[in-house]
Amino acid sequence: IGRREVGGGRESRRVRAMSSSVEQQLAGLVSNCSLNPAERSSQLSRLIDECVSVEDVGSLSVILERLVSEEVPQVVSRSAVNHYAVAVRRLRSTEALEAACQHALRTMGSQAGSSFEEAEGGMRHALFDVLVGEGSFREAACVLSQLNMETSQRAYTDAEKASTYVKIAETFLEDDESVEAETFVSRASALMRSVPADDWALQLRYRVTLARTLDARRKFLDAAMRYYELSQANHERVVADELVALLAKSITCAVLGNAGPQRSRILSMLYKDERVGSHMEPSPEYAPHAVVLKKMCTGQFVTKDDVANFEATLLPHQKALQADGLTIPDKATVQHNLLAVSALYDNIDILHLAKLLEIDPDKAEKVASRMIADGRLPGATIDQVDNFINFSHPVTPLHAFHAQLATICAQVNACYDKIDKLLDDHQPTP
Repeated sequence: IGRREVGGGRESRRVRAMSSSVEQQLAGLVSNCSLNPAERSSQLSRLIDECVSVEDVGSLSVILERLVSEEVPQVVSRSAVNHYAVAVRRLRSTEALEAACQHALRTMGSQAGSSFEEAEGGMRHALFDVLVGEGSFREAACVLSQLNMETSQRAYTDAEKASTYVKIAETFLEDDESVEAETFVSRASALMRSVPADDWALQLRYRVTLARTLDARRKFLDAAMRYYELSQANHERVVADELVALLAKSITCAVLGNAGPQRSRILSMLYKDERVGSHMEPSPEYAPHAVVLKKMCTGQFVTKDDVANFEATLLPHQKALQADGLTIPDKATVQHNLLAVSALYDNIDILHLAKLLEIDPDKAEKVASRMIADGRLPGATIDQVDNFINFSHPVTPLHAFHAQLATICAQVNACYDKIDKLLDDHQPTP
């Protein structure tokens, strides 16, 4: 311990001596009017490089504070500060780089909007990379979100703005900050029409981030359509397995969406995709998706085991507990099973319905009433006096055709029976 303390004391004295030397050199450069601006900028840059080489963050802070002060002409300070923003990236220690960037952004402060915009942008990107590497995603996104691209003196292209907004949204999503992510996805959306079509990477990043944001915001049916569009991408740089993964995400969101005609259409479209049978059903990873999708499309009851297997594949926000006491997958399953019940029964006692749905009677009634109010159980009514739910089965053109066909078949069978009986009556007795 004694040796460490002695060594630490020597290091502290060395750093203080270094800082004192830097201050003296800096004072001499600032006050030396015999040098032209280019020479002063060059010598200031050399001093910055020396401090970076020895990881002297304290001296770097002193230099920057002097550079942004009124003592140094802007023609000199702008060039030196821009060099500073590039040089600090060579700091080997991430702690030193983070400290230097944090101090620089605080020091430049209000002046960053005019004199030092380029340096501020470089420092924000450097600090962003450090924070992402540490896993501080929200803090990193906040740092980059303060970059001024709308009223900046530098002319950012729409593609550069969109790429930065998408990067910010992606980073917010890493910490499940969906509200903030949606804000920056919306900003990117307004610019994507101006992004060249051949910038395929940015177009794909934007579409994936938009789908993830809709998913995180629990706009599941919209997210399902976005994921499905992505799963049909035809590009040589996209691996087939990634497209199947996007198809699975689309199925997940469609299953979790509110039951009704829109979800039924989306589920039917997904069920017709040949990859469900060829890639997903045989795969242990995606088999739960295929099982639930098939049962929902064919009107079968989804069991608790099916839900448990499916729920194991979900992200935390997709399993959230809602105000009605049901998780999102449980509620989606209950709504589907209620629709399946409505196709089998003309009316049903609420207690019996609760047993079929495997939930409390009060919850069963609340789910049914909400679906009726939203128009997702057309024609259904609740008789609270007798505790019954009455289902209406509207006659569609297809149902009418089936009924007419059944009538014709019954008449043909009746004719056949009469002919057979007449033949038996006229059969000669032996």
